[in-house]
Amino acid sequence: MKNKPTMTAKVITLNQPQRLIRIGEMLQLLTCSRTTLYRWVRDGSFPSPLMRGGRTLGWPANYYERWLEQHDH
Repeated sequence: MKNKPTMTAKVITLNQPQRLIRIGEMLQLLTCSRTTLYRWVRDGSFPSPLMRGGRTLGWPANYYERWLEQHDH
């Protein structure tokens, strides 16, 4: 008799939407000015923000975490 896969084995992990870090919070996390943050975005040293829902601008939390890993030496 073959073992049938259990329901748990069939469950697929769904990616939950990332928390979006809005500009005010990002400025506090980075301890920089808005001008500096957008200069970093423009020159490519910080990821560009995303537009979500047509009006909400921010950075997915994993963008910030990845940036920290690359710049925290």
